[in-house]
Amino acid sequence: MKKLLLFSITLLITYQGHAQFINSLGLTVGATAANQRFMLREPASTSRKGYVFGPNASIFLEMMQHDNVRWVTEIQYNTKGSTDKRESASYANSLQYLSWNNYLKFRYEMYSIIPYVMVGPRLDYTLSQASGSPEVTGSYLPLHLSLAAGGGLELVSYTNFKFFVEAFYVPDLMPAYVDPALHIKNKDIELRIGVKYEFGGRKESCNTPTYVE
Repeated sequence: MKKLLLFSITLLITYQGHAQFINSLGLTVGATAANQRFMLREPASTSRKGYVFGPNASIFLEMMQHDNVRWVTEIQYNTKGSTDKRESASYANSLQYLSWNNYLKFRYEMYSIIPYVMVGPRLDYTLSQASGSPEVTGSYLPLHLSLAAGGGLELVSYTNFKFFVEAFYVPDLMPAYVDPALHIKNKDIELRIGVKYEFGGRKESCNTPTYVE
């Protein structure tokens, strides 16, 4: 995992020279509230499990210089899983993922803040699993797809460093666990804070009028 993160960071930094296309480089940290949906095949039934909480962190590139539309590509570490409460016992299901996320970002510059929304797919790679539920007898899929939708607020800054907060809702597009007797889908809510460094000395317009003689 450390080698993969180091490679990702190195790859992102090598793109700094392409300032006309790459807008900024940043990182986030935050917390994830995750649960799961167990879909039993025979007899057919669905069981929604309880939430578990864990950390998340990412490094990202924001690309394109357009005022209102950007593309964000991101490498993220995230924790998912659930609490499976039964009459006899409570079982913890813990998962760790490394994800490649890509979003379209729609933003609007205001005087002191920049609100935005983001939506796009994630490719989730399973780093580890620790599943206590009796039905989970095999391994989660190494790769599966999820969808992220969310938004945030960026604080207007007249330096190259920009601070922001954001939240995402992330349901699986396909089962993360596939077995003849059971399919499992993840769902999580993420809260994140972050900072990015904007290249090229670009400053927000803040929609302020410009006086012309």
